[in-house]
Amino acid sequence: MLRHFWHVAGVRPWHIVLPLALVLIAAAFEGASYSLLIPLTEAVGRDTFEFLRESRAFGWILRLVPESVAAPSRDTVLIVVTIGLIILGRTGKIVFEYLRYIYIVPRTEGYRVAVTTETFGRVLGFGRQYFEHQPIGAIDAEIGWSGSVITLLTAAEESIRYTIGLLVKAAVMVAISLPLSIAFVASLPFIGWFMTAVNARVERIATEGVAADRRVRSRILDILGSIPLVKAYSQERAAANTYAEALHQARDVVVRRERVVGLRYPAEEIFVLIVMLVVQAAVMVLDGSFTPGDLAAFGAFLLIVQQALPDYKYLSAFSLKVAEEWPRLAAVARLFSDEGKFIVPSGPRTFTRLERGIAIRSLTFQYQPGVDVLKDVSATIRVGTVTAIVGSTGAGKTTLVDLIARFYDCAPGAIELDGSDIREFSFPSLHARMALVSQDVWLLNRTLRDNLTFGLGRAIGDDALLAALRDVDLREFVEGLPAGLDTEFGDRGVRLSGGQRQRVALARALLRDPDILILDEATSALDSEVEQRVARAIQQRAAGRTLIVIAHRLSTIREADLIMVMHEGRVVEQGAWDELLRLGGHFHRLHSAQFGETSRRR
Repeated sequence: MLRHFWHVAGVRPWHIVLPLALVLIAAAFEGASYSLLIPLTEAVGRDTFEFLRESRAFGWILRLVPESVAAPSRDTVLIVVTIGLIILGRTGKIVFEYLRYIYIVPRTEGYRVAVTTETFGRVLGFGRQYFEHQPIGAIDAEIGWSGSVITLLTAAEESIRYTIGLLVKAAVMVAISLPLSIAFVASLPFIGWFMTAVNARVERIATEGVAADRRVRSRILDILGSIPLVKAYSQERAAANTYAEALHQARDVVVRRERVVGLRYPAEEIFVLIVMLVVQAAVMVLDGSFTPGDLAAFGAFLLIVQQALPDYKYLSAFSLKVAEEWPRLAAVARLFSDEGKFIVPSGPRTFTRLERGIAIRSLTFQYQPGVDVLKDVSATIRVGTVTAIVGSTGAGKTTLVDLIARFYDCAPGAIELDGSDIREFSFPSLHARMALVSQDVWLLNRTLRDNLTFGLGRAIGDDALLAALRDVDLREFVEGLPAGLDTEFGDRGVRLSGGQRQRVALARALLRDPDILILDEATSALDSEVEQRVARAIQQRAAGRTLIVIAHRLSTIREADLIMVMHEGRVVEQGAWDELLRLGGHFHRLHSAQFGETSRRR
């Protein structure tokens, strides 16, 4: 997966080499700056810079001040010059680090956009069943966690930068005091042991944090997506308490993590400081003398140690960062496994148009192993005809049309278009010639125009949009809006009535001019008068098209060419209206339940 993301992000060698070169230049300035502490502390101890005349490394400092400057003033000037050079070195380091920073930020964010886009596209390719089995909040969280790959890349680059900085400081520390340097290095194994123990604890807590993060996102999306239900039952407080409970669980995880991490750094720093003091005291006792130069050197050493500890802390925190991000990275890695994703493969062929019809042959389908939703369904839907599918709730009607729409995968040869297996056709070409409107209408939080033209793939004028709205009895309503077609109706069209949402979806389907139009209870929210007007407009628009209608109101399918009656996953009856009534079977019972026995032949 990491190699895949490396390719997706478009990483080039210079993306890594250029920041590394800037790090090395900044480290050179930093090394030069810290190294000047050596002659400075020595001069403080000796109260003169004359020793520099014999120094190969720092003799050049004397040449910066003319010999004509008198001795007392010369030492003062040399102190000022040395401090100035230290400041100059620090400034150079800061400048080159800033240049590196302004380079890597857009580069890294470009990587993040590419990786997240790839992950989102991957998730969109999962089968519909995956989304039916997974909480939307958990999916949202895992898509966001794809940035963990970039987080680790950034952390790795930073660890290289801090490693170079630590090596530079270590060289200066050795030059100042070898015993103190050895003591500092000797203290690192203890810090490493302590770090390992902390990391193990943090990794366990991070795994809990991943689960808590999923719960929080799932709760908030679940509640926000069910606002009408919450309002209808006055469950605002209960919903808030449910969300608060998830937040408290996440809070507990964060608090436990920060307690562990917060203990680590002070303990490391105090331990190192104690070791330094003990070693310096031992050196003084063994040497039997103590000079101001020793004190200056010890102060300079502690100064560099204080600067080196953040570098070491970051390096040790790198493993902590890996421990924190690894559970998220593992979750993202599972997204790139096909197992449990219910992926419906797209075929290689292009579907151009339906010429003869749809054949369903011994179709059996299961959402869960061992539970047949459809059982040996066979039927023929002729091109250009109206086919109605009726039956009691749970009979398998919606599942059948969803399989025709390729929302789920079916057995080879179970559904054929013009004699060719439907699995052979690509999704884009198939769905370009097909439209489906269900009773559960999905509208985007965009303008009416955007919703009508969603997925259309071609420009379309306002006249055509208004004509489609007229056919579904919405034109006058839209023309009365201040923004007209550019009106926004909120998430899922919450500012529209149920009937208006269904009619927008119907207009969107009609604008596609599909060969196959599937209506799954698409007018269930309309009153009878509006339903009849819309039904007539659809029949006119769909003339010569293949129309598949699922209906509970039998009055809407009176003129259907073929009526398929489903019961418990099987097609138990097929035929025209009068023919099915004469059979006196399932359709007759449905008819009698709606119209009564006396009206069965109307």
